[in-house]
Amino acid sequence: MVVDFTGKTAVVTGGTGGIGTVICKEFLESGADVVILDVKQDVIDAKVSELSAYGRVAGYEINLGDSSSIAPIVEKVCREFGGIDVLVNCAGIMGGSPGLEVTVDEFDRFYDINARGLFFMMQQVVEQSMKEKGGSIVNFASMAAIRGMHPPMCSAPYSAAKGAVVSLTMQAAVEWASLGVRVNAVAPGGVLTGPMATQTPPPDIIDPIPMKKLNRPEDIANGVLFLSSDCAATITGQTLVIDGGASVVGY
Repeated sequence: MVVDFTGKTAVVTGGTGGIGTVICKEFLESGADVVILDVKQDVIDAKVSELSAYGRVAGYEINLGDSSSIAPIVEKVCREFGGIDVLVNCAGIMGGSPGLEVTVDEFDRFYDINARGLFFMMQQVVEQSMKEKGGSIVNFASMAAIRGMHPPMCSAPYSAAKGAVVSLTMQAAVEWASLGVRVNAVAPGGVLTGPMATQTPPPDIIDPIPMKKLNRPEDIANGVLFLSSDCAATITGQTLVIDGGASVVGY
């Protein structure tokens, strides 16, 4: 299987994070121009400098919690890169309080960034670019979207927002198929990023996983590139679970 994005532009929200960086690198190595969208311009600039050895890459600051900021950034990217062929909605916030401690403000913050911001990012990319020439969108859901999980990694507002991502993915896939736009999602299990990458995970995390290992960022990136590519030409509205089999274990 050859994944070739030569001549295409991929936009990756959350592209400075552990998984986002690997996704950007793999797109660049596959021939794409890459645009990183994230929340801190100085961090973005450092990441652009790091990745520039692999191809054409640029980066812009965006606040997905402020929906009014999305359209101008999409317009800027379309103007400078001639359109957007692939959108990867990787940005999001994790964690949250136990259910009895969740406040309205906390719930709204998770939903605003992880679900509402993601939707309006999709909407503007389709409106300003993909409705004319088609394209592919890959959203980040989570294991928490399909099963209950213990705090502190997950919470009611996090799970609700990620569940919404799965539903938004299906709805967008149905509505925009006639425009030549495919919309899919990935739902990662545990990923070895940051400090976790240099530590041995405890048995209580590994034992429930049939494959007895956590994902590497490359495992998630490979799924994203496949769904984004012509190799997945008839796949849309789907959520690809990447979790070593943890979600299918019976008791």
